[in-house]
Amino acid sequence: MEEAKKAISELSAENIDKLVRTNTFSNEIEESVRGHIHQELQSWFFFRKLAGDCARANIALHGFSMLWERSAAECFADAHWLEKYLIQRGGCSRPTDIHAPKISWPDAPIEPVTPIREAIKVEKEILEDLERLLGLACKSGDRSLEDVIQSRFLRKETKHVKDLGDLAQQIARVSKAPGHGLYQLDMELRKHNGRVPWGHANDPYSVDCEIEDVAATLHKGL
Repeated sequence: MEEAKKAISELSAENIDKLVRTNTFSNEIEESVRGHIHQELQSWFFFRKLAGDCARANIALHGFSMLWERSAAECFADAHWLEKYLIQRGGCSRPTDIHAPKISWPDAPIEPVTPIREAIKVEKEILEDLERLLGLACKSGDRSLEDVIQSRFLRKETKHVKDLGDLAQQIARVSKAPGHGLYQLDMELRKHNGRVPWGHANDPYSVDCEIEDVAATLHKGL
């Protein structure tokens, strides 16, 4: 009985966060994960601002607004997911201030080039910070964090940067001469619920699906 009481007393005095924490999850990694959570939330605020601007009656680019709404929702979800992961690993959530974004969508005249360039910059910063975090995880031998970054984040962020790069090219083309080009591009985004229509073409994994479809077709012909 005394031994049981002693064991319970020792466990009660233990820092359980440290007990569940592996040696590879260093203080530097914990701080870096918190830093990326902050970056995701800052990006969420940026995309929310763009979504609100594009929904204004003076601009009325509702397809673009849906696109930025999607981007904002994903940033917020990723921040929430990473916070849960941080706590799961024995870390501690310590939120920091999020600054108001300085971006505004010009409306006199409506000019989409500057906002899309800033959006690409934001997505690239997310991707580059993930790559930095992956390098730190590799250096520390934290295989769990490596797997999380590679499987959940890197693939989609790489695709997002390419998708926005393609969108920037389309915007540049339709902006060379005033007319219906921007309206048509916005209509395409509306039709696809805020998704870029060419997103499938930028996913290398779609090649596997195409090969499977071809193989299935050949099999039927035999």
